[in-house]
Amino acid sequence: MDKSDHFVDSYSLIEAPSELRKRAEKDGYLYIAQLLERGKVLEVRRQVLAVCAAHGLLSEEAPAEAGVRRAQVTLRESPDPRWVALYRDILCLSEFHRLALDAALWAVFSALFDEPPLPHSRNICRVVFPDTAAYTTPPHQDHVYIGGTADTWTAWIPLGDCPRELGGLALVPGSRHWGLLDTKPGLGAGGRQVDVPADAAWAYSPMACGDVLLFHSHTVHQALDNLSKDSLRVSVDYRYQPRGEPLRKDSMEPHMSGFGWTWEDIYADWPEDEPLKYYWRDWNLSFVER
Repeated sequence: MDKSDHFVDSYSLIEAPSELRKRAEKDGYLYIAQLLERGKVLEVRRQVLAVCAAHGLLSEEAPAEAGVRRAQVTLRESPDPRWVALYRDILCLSEFHRLALDAALWAVFSALFDEPPLPHSRNICRVVFPDTAAYTTPPHQDHVYIGGTADTWTAWIPLGDCPRELGGLALVPGSRHWGLLDTKPGLGAGGRQVDVPADAAWAYSPMACGDVLLFHSHTVHQALDNLSKDSLRVSVDYRYQPRGEPLRKDSMEPHMSGFGWTWEDIYADWPEDEPLKYYWRDWNLSFVER
């Protein structure tokens, strides 16, 4: 990705659902600046980084909230037992899951779908260290991993300010209309990638805490390298679809459940009356096979 345009801010269209849907259909993405309350996002960041600190990954010379790694420590998403233990503890954070059901996100997706949204419970957290550029997520489409209806959207949310130095996310506006592309092996999360025309016009913007980037499951996107010396990039991926559309059953399982954890494990230390637990069980969902 040699050059890019900035994301177009769609905040002004939240109260104009028909215009919001037109832009989403055309561009395959919606960038909404300051959609979320900064304090809510920073609380999730604080808790995620507290877990990182508890696992000995952060410098003791800076506040945990700064996200400064311990000298020479590098870790990436993988079967490494250190990563598995870290990620399981992150998945157990109720505030991480609660943010996915925030009223502001709910309102935007209700307007986008023109019906109640179905937030997938397979919420994802990314903790990206410097010096892991070889494993930066390459260009891909999310539908390969999600299945179900193609009308599934991802909300990518940085937990804190995300300047270019930390990387972020770039996408190709309009690429949702390319259909589902052939994939090939690739490094990084997911392990697959797609070829993108050399003349494709990418879009990217640095993002501030509270900003949200939404994109269709066919929209081609990629992560950018964390170029900082010692700062972690922390972000979340939440996914949503119209509630009346079909979905794969694993979209409602914990992320990376292949490592052996279940919702019972995730919920083990939550209050008995926590309403987040199994919030989808009373909905009449239509499941399809993987």
